[in-house]
Amino acid sequence: MLIDYDNTVTFLTENVDNIDALIVNNLGRVDATKDHPSISNKFKPRPLGILIEDSYNNPFFPIRPMPRVDSAKIDLFLIYKRFRELYSQFAIDLLPWHFIIEFIEDRYYIFNTRPVDMFFPVSNQDVLNRQDLWDDTTKTFMKNYIFDIKEALHILVVGDSNIDVYTRKFYELLGRVCIVPFIRYFKIANIDYETIVPLNMGRKFNLDLATKFIRR
Repeated sequence: MLIDYDNTVTFLTENVDNIDALIVNNLGRVDATKDHPSISNKFKPRPLGILIEDSYNNPFFPIRPMPRVDSAKIDLFLIYKRFRELYSQFAIDLLPWHFIIEFIEDRYYIFNTRPVDMFFPVSNQDVLNRQDLWDDTTKTFMKNYIFDIKEALHILVVGDSNIDVYTRKFYELLGRVCIVPFIRYFKIANIDYETIVPLNMGRKFNLDLATKFIRR
């Protein structure tokens, strides 16, 4: 089930208490005053790729210590809170990821947490101090500078992809609901392993299973 951007924002802002920003790490913070859906903050003319990350091992904004396992309860509020505490300089409406996928009760939900035509809030240069978080795939991607992370669609999978188990339905939703409409909307011509890249994704995630559901 897809929850669109407007409903996601309403959902979050009505259910999350105000939190003071805490300086608890040295990874840098997103300036929320500059992270807004203006024309200057949008893809020109289209994004260059799609990056898939989980929340626990995230290469740019890891959300720890919880949630580590994507359980049947909703964790979106907790992720929103933790991102505000750890990484935002000011109160935020936007999360950095365009989509968040999580398992709630008996099904997967996809939350559109950022306008799909909007830049990711940080660039490759901004995250060089995070290299100790990166696995080999992420290091290779960043070293080869295939494209800037700012110019990509970011999909966040709740939990730890070394532990969570992903069903056929998960991969189907990832492919058909997140990726395919995005490809069509932006008229992205070439889709390959340099266009869709899993970053810091653990052994339980299989990109090949997701690509089976990508049909333009």
